[in-house]
Amino acid sequence: MPKFDLLSNSHIVESDCERFIWFQQGQPCVAEEESGDRYSVKTDENQDDERAFWDRFFESLKPVKQEIDNAKKAISSSFIGESIDTVAQLVDDAGDAADAVTRRTAELTYSSILRSPAAVVILLILLTATIGRDAMEFEHQINGDVEIYLPDGADSTELLQQVREQWSTDIFMLYIQTNNAIADLNQRGSENITDVEILKQISWIEGDDQNRGIGGYQSGLDYNKEDRGAIDGVVWILSPAQIVKEANSSSYRFNCAMEKYALPTGDGEDCALSSLNPFEGYSIPEGDGAQERIDRFVEDAEPLLSSFIRDTNNDGIWDTTVVVMGLKFDMSDTAITPRDDPKGKTEENPSGQLRDHKAFIRHAELLIYEESNPSICPICHRTYLSPTSTMDEFTSTENRKAVTITGLTPVVHDISDAIYQELVDRMLPISGVLVCLAMLLLHRNPKVIIICGAPIMMSLAITFGITVIADIMLTPMIISVGPILVGLGVDYALHLTNRIEENRIELIEERLEMAWSAQRDGFETEDIDPWDSHITLTATVRAVLTTGHAIFLSALTTIIGFSVLRWPSLVPIEPMRTVGTTLLLGIAVTFVMSMILVPALVQLLRYRKAPSKAFDRIWEKIGEIPVKNTALVLLVTVVLTVWGGSILEEELGKGLSGSSDEVPPGLESYETLREYSYVFEGGQTNMFIVDATQRGAQNDTAPIRDLPILDAIDIMQIEKIDQVANTSTVSLVTILKSIHVDVVIGDLELYDQSLWEILHDECWDESDNILRPDCWPYATTSREAMVNVAFDTLSPEVRSMLMNADQGSGETKTLVYVNQPYINLADATVLRDAIDGFLSGDKPCDSAWTCTGLEVEQLFNSLLTGGLPVSIDVNDGVQEAQSETTIATMLILLIAMAFLFRSPRLAFFTMIAVGVVVVWQPLLMRSGGVNVNFFTAMVGTIVFGIGVDDSIHIVDRIKDERETPSGIVKSVAKTGQTIFETTTTTCAGLAAGLFVAIPGLQNFFVLMMLLLILALLTSSILLPAMIVAYHEVGTRITKGESWLDYDQSGALATEPVLDAIVE
Repeated sequence: MPKFDLLSNSHIVESDCERFIWFQQGQPCVAEEESGDRYSVKTDENQDDERAFWDRFFESLKPVKQEIDNAKKAISSSFIGESIDTVAQLVDDAGDAADAVTRRTAELTYSSILRSPAAVVILLILLTATIGRDAMEFEHQINGDVEIYLPDGADSTELLQQVREQWSTDIFMLYIQTNNAIADLNQRGSENITDVEILKQISWIEGDDQNRGIGGYQSGLDYNKEDRGAIDGVVWILSPAQIVKEANSSSYRFNCAMEKYALPTGDGEDCALSSLNPFEGYSIPEGDGAQERIDRFVEDAEPLLSSFIRDTNNDGIWDTTVVVMGLKFDMSDTAITPRDDPKGKTEENPSGQLRDHKAFIRHAELLIYEESNPSICPICHRTYLSPTSTMDEFTSTENRKAVTITGLTPVVHDISDAIYQELVDRMLPISGVLVCLAMLLLHRNPKVIIICGAPIMMSLAITFGITVIADIMLTPMIISVGPILVGLGVDYALHLTNRIEENRIELIEERLEMAWSAQRDGFETEDIDPWDSHITLTATVRAVLTTGHAIFLSALTTIIGFSVLRWPSLVPIEPMRTVGTTLLLGIAVTFVMSMILVPALVQLLRYRKAPSKAFDRIWEKIGEIPVKNTALVLLVTVVLTVWGGSILEEELGKGLSGSSDEVPPGLESYETLREYSYVFEGGQTNMFIVDATQRGAQNDTAPIRDLPILDAIDIMQIEKIDQVANTSTVSLVTILKSIHVDVVIGDLELYDQSLWEILHDECWDESDNILRPDCWPYATTSREAMVNVAFDTLSPEVRSMLMNADQGSGETKTLVYVNQPYINLADATVLRDAIDGFLSGDKPCDSAWTCTGLEVEQLFNSLLTGGLPVSIDVNDGVQEAQSETTIATMLILLIAMAFLFRSPRLAFFTMIAVGVVVVWQPLLMRSGGVNVNFFTAMVGTIVFGIGVDDSIHIVDRIKDERETPSGIVKSVAKTGQTIFETTTTTCAGLAAGLFVAIPGLQNFFVLMMLLLILALLTSSILLPAMIVAYHEVGTRITKGESWLDYDQSGALATEPVLDAIVE
């Protein structure tokens, strides 16, 4: 009589059926003595040449293996080896104890959760509502200020901060066009920027003596010229109207300074004679002859004015201009119109109002577009319905305002706001829909959307709610965090859900076998309830202790990987660090929510996954690839890795792309700034500092006013820096050359020259020459006194722009502005190096701010700082962060996984499987034309953080199933299927980035999706193939046979299994 063993673990296998096959004809299979694994390599006496070659090859490696084994034995028998064994034993004992505690804790925890799943869900919903109620307010945590992009520790950053102490580094512009700029000849007008009425309107916006003191918006933006921005927030203005006002009032200040310094008319403090000057006011000329006077000023100031006006259609009329303003960095104590603090009244801000750059931008919008009187400033309310001559195919703005707010400061804030709107209004909703569709397609059960979606949504709410509560600063790069957290949340939830279902099926099959046995023996049995409390608890606890363990390792390693983004020593760019902060917080919250909420929802919703035999068969075939095609997998990997490595430095070493593709389209401020850069060949305001503090006062002038210093600056500008391509400069010298004065006493004209020409007039050396009567008036004063006259002729506004405040010993520092357009960073680096070469002089600088390029004793100048150098340093910082964060992530994860796996070998294989994907990144970037930007710079670290999850799940399952050919195939077939589902849903979440109107972000998400797909392939195929290769090579060396012949490998059946053995 046949005997049935339902639970036999015997390795006896039939010859024609690979495992436990029941023959319907009643004829038993004859068991063979040895196992027959279909993945084994059969020995054949008639070996071919290739087989013989490999046998000889592995035979030749045996002495090497023997030496290694002897070395291992020597080490293990030494004190060091014994110490290592002792430590390893202690670690194992501690691990066993921890496993026991973990198992008992899991049983108690999940028995409580499964007894009251509804209560757990309600409790978590209340917790989410409490913490996440302000989650959507995280917009106000986004810092859009320019300074957050400054790289830590860069010379340009430190110099820029020095400039900020006395001057301004935040640039605000008004781009102004008259009706003559209209491209359509039928609609084009004849207004000229230098027409008196146009200049008066521009001057009204800026603020002048005509509207000073009126109050409110009617006083203009810069109504206080002496405050250095302390009251109105504007440190300085440079524009055609400003230059005309400067020239119009210069005669009064010149005469007053002459009374004070140069003429024997008393102390001259009250400027009695100068007050008789009809052009005392700081305003545009009015009345009869006003236009003629303006035309003369324009002609005199042409070298300076040419940087601010353009004739864009070549009809002889200046139709376009720009007003450049330097804003005070900290506006909290200014008198600008405040904006409401989005956080309301807080302990840090009891008033509930903010005065910052964003408030100033809104203040300017109100002043120009809403509060201005159309009769006083018609161009403030004018919009051109027809394109202007400066618009091109890149301009998406249909209607151009006559006065458009732009500049780096407004542009950065506008980009920040636009990115937030893209995230909230488009990305997150689309991401949620795509993830839901992917899960529904894969599982064919709408319940999975709730089971996986609820933890994700609650995790996002808690994460962003914490950022608001803890007042964590965010940046526009936060847009990359949402889809990543969605993908990881789905990853955790699906792995746990699928493993619970897999365990439930196994437990039900066990019950069915027991019921079959009982029924065979004549006992009655009850129907098996899939939701039996014992089955549910056992399935959940097993899932938590297996897949949950892998999820914990995945979350831990991902957190460790992303923590690298928080290291200032590796990531000098704050926006990249804020992404790391949010991801660390989000991953921790997502892990906790998934581990608690998923089992509760599975039980509450009675979720069962619909089986798919076709899908299972496909993954069984995929699982065979690493075993049957090991050499091919490794060969393809090596070829792609060598290819990617050969272009790695070239591709990732490219400069950051700064084109319009990297910003949201339709931003009026950005498109205007781009247009300004093209039309005026400018836009990037750079500068260097000239410091005469150590030189001290000489020639009876303040230190920085000394004529030899001005001459040195003139040489540096004219003969050196201005000769660099795409470069122009503005300094004290430029202003002195642009301001003309005429002094007439009776019929004798003393001066009709620019201030610079007066200071360098040869008559100073010929004043006592009886043959030069034209020089005799110069004898009444001295050149040194005239230097002070010239500087006091400059308005407080100009002095605020170019010199530091008088601290008691006179001005000691000046700025030289270097203007350049927005150009390719590779070309810009060449320009910067050329300028820094001039500024360094003949010997190296002791520091970035103590160079001697001006070649005046005890006079120092800095290297270049401002927009261009900072952009280059940001680029260098991002490129450095790309490589260093990736390497640091690899090393840290390798150490962490070696400890967590208790196997350096498996940790090393895991890192290779993820690392090759990063090396393949340049291949994708080159084939897809993807540029390097802030987002792609983080791809390496993000791929490591996410991709290592897949490999950990595979390795953890292989450890459960044992490192055998059949164990590897089963691990890939089961876990690989879940990894495919999680990769699909993660890519679905990232695919929302394709709907964002920012090509730079689209590139980032496309690259992420492709790399995650490659990570799926390397974790499911390459990683198991490396494990197979390791055992195969080791077995061939030690035993001279294939590892796939091992009887430990077991076997898999190709037919339905009935666990019975026929004796």
